[in-house]
Amino acid sequence: MPDFKVRFETLQPICMVMGELKQQLIEELPHFGHHGLFFQNDEITTGQLDNKTEIKINLLTGQLLYFHNEKGSFIDLKNNDILEKLKSITSEQNLKISTEPLKNTDEKELIEYHDFAVKAKQVMELFRMNLRDSFTLVHLWPHHFDFSLEWFTGNKDEQIGIGISPGDANYSFPYLYMNPWPFNEKVMENSLPIGKWHTSGWNGIMVEWADLIQFKPTDAAGKITYLFNIAKKNFA
Repeated sequence: MPDFKVRFETLQPICMVMGELKQQLIEELPHFGHHGLFFQNDEITTGQLDNKTEIKINLLTGQLLYFHNEKGSFIDLKNNDILEKLKSITSEQNLKISTEPLKNTDEKELIEYHDFAVKAKQVMELFRMNLRDSFTLVHLWPHHFDFSLEWFTGNKDEQIGIGISPGDANYSFPYLYMNPWPFNEKVMENSLPIGKWHTSGWNGIMVEWADLIQFKPTDAAGKITYLFNIAKKNFA
C-alpha cells in the first residue's frame, strides 16, 4: 500500500485550510468541534455554518465549493490556483489563511481517499449507533486526517477515543485506534479477538484496517463494539 504522505499530500493541506476557515466562522465548540470537518455524500464538508456558509470538496468532481448567502464560488482543485482563489473568495469576510501555496490534486488521490472515506465513515457511524449516554459526532480531523469520536464515562475526564486513520508518520497503512484515557495498564490483561494492545506513542487498541474491511460493515462495527466493551474495563 502506498505511503500516506504520497497518497494524500495535496488533499490534506486543503482540508486543513477548510478547518482554519471554519474556526473563524463559528464559535468555539466542546471537544474542539469547531476544528472538525465531516464526510457525507461523497464530500468533505465544514457542515452548515451560522445557517449561511458551507465549504466543501466533492471528491467525485474534484471541486471545492464555497457557498455563502446563497452564492456559490467554485475552485477546480486539479487546475486552479487554489490558495489565490480561496483568498479572493474569503476576502469580503476578512478571513485569514496562513498556509503555504496549495498544490493541485489529481483524480487518483481523490478516488483513493473517497474509497477509504466512504467505508471508514460508514463503519464508524454503524459503531456509533451501538453507543449510549455521552459521545460526540464522527469528525474528520484535518490535522491527522482521521475519523474519530469520543465517548465519555461522565466521571471526571474519563473518555475513550475511537477512530480510523488512513495512515500517518508511523504507519503507512490505515488502522483503527481505541484510546482509553487516563490509561490503566491493567486493562491489557484482557485478550483481544482482533488487533493488539498498543503502547508506543499512545496507549490502547490498534487494528489494521485490512483486518476489519474483510467483514461486511455491520460485522466490522460489531467487532469494534466488542473491543470497545473491553476498553471500558479500563475504568473498572
